[in-house]
Amino acid sequence: MKEKKFTVFQAVRILLLIAFVVGAAVIALYPFSNRNLTLHFVAEDVEYVVSKNNVEISEGNCRDIKFDENADEALIKKLRIYGSSKSILLKEVTFDELFRYIESVDNGEMQWTNEGILLTGVDNIHFYMNDDYVTMLQKQSKSFFQERFVMIGLYVCLIVLLWFAVTAMEERKKEENWNNHGPLFEIKKFCGDIKKYRQYMVYAARTDLKAEVANSYLNRLWWLLEPFFNMIVYVIVFGNVMGNSVENYSTFIFSALLMWNFFNKTVNYSVKLVRNNKDIITKVYIPKFIILLSNMILNMFKLWFSLIVLVVMMLIFRVQIGINLLWVLPAYAVMVLLAFGVGMIFLHFGVYVDDLSYAVGILLNMLMFLSGIFYDTMTTLPEPLNAVMMCLNPVAVIIDTMRNALLYNTAANLPILGVWFIVAVILCGIGVHIVYKNENSYVKIV
Repeated sequence: MKEKKFTVFQAVRILLLIAFVVGAAVIALYPFSNRNLTLHFVAEDVEYVVSKNNVEISEGNCRDIKFDENADEALIKKLRIYGSSKSILLKEVTFDELFRYIESVDNGEMQWTNEGILLTGVDNIHFYMNDDYVTMLQKQSKSFFQERFVMIGLYVCLIVLLWFAVTAMEERKKEENWNNHGPLFEIKKFCGDIKKYRQYMVYAARTDLKAEVANSYLNRLWWLLEPFFNMIVYVIVFGNVMGNSVENYSTFIFSALLMWNFFNKTVNYSVKLVRNNKDIITKVYIPKFIILLSNMILNMFKLWFSLIVLVVMMLIFRVQIGINLLWVLPAYAVMVLLAFGVGMIFLHFGVYVDDLSYAVGILLNMLMFLSGIFYDTMTTLPEPLNAVMMCLNPVAVIIDTMRNALLYNTAANLPILGVWFIVAVILCGIGVHIVYKNENSYVKIV
């Protein structure tokens, strides 16, 4: 029996595994210095920015708050606290909580209203905070959780990409065995299949769209009515709890529901994709991801159609938009990639496990309530659960980034979103690899 030789590529993979463990441990345990904090006091049409360095925070010399914009009156609605990255929100303090932190106002007055805290000053707004506020800032300055997550996430993605690169180099060396399901071969095949079957994807999506409304009186209006009435139900159920703390609550929910429905329907469809399309799969060869992409095109068209209602709602509630609205596009791009990657993996395992659809349904139902669709994750969940959820739950990150850009003209979670973008691309690669490698056996099982 011929012994297998220990190759250079195997040695590199072992080194990558060691580097992964050591690097992740160093990032997780390294004693980073305390953060400098940037405080954004959000008023009606402006944000008053106050910076505090880690030394004055640790010594407790951070009570003094003075607005430099020569404001003698401001209606403060909330306080947003940022660290080293201006797009990673560490904590959001509602005006009810902020009111309890303010100790006194210098040469002015403070008044609580239903819309916020009305601060007035003789020449400029100048006030002092209490001990609880200092303790809260010190806690935020000491924590480095979000930054560690971003660094570990990027480091893990780098290791995975290097692993793929080593595999690709090994594949190139074996030119006599090109069809070996290596990265280069599968990327080339994937692009070729997309080009070859692109007309079929669009045709199949159009056919399914027509079939859905063939015998319907309201026709395509159902694509508007379904998310709209779901939104009404959720507003009624959760409105009394969250309505006072979230501005434009109906738009807040509806914008998230549109994004969630696309992800939910795509993943649910993928689990039974092979079994539900066995009439096609058993008769002709078609790449399985083509069928999934066709369904995603269908769901995307419904999403675009439903956006009409969202635009109308934004006009009715006079939601102000700005340049940060463009961050909606990367959020949706990550959501589409994540849905495809997760869908491809479930597509494969759904062929072999009949009960997987029930398990996925339960998991998606749990994920819906953990993703901040009906509430603001940062203000509703207790610390540190809110930070953990905003880092480890990609759906929560995507929805929060989209809503901040769409409704509040704010760029949020960009480093974390970047990490999940890379993770989504990797999941897509893993899903395509698994399906390509095993798709010939699907026909025998179904």
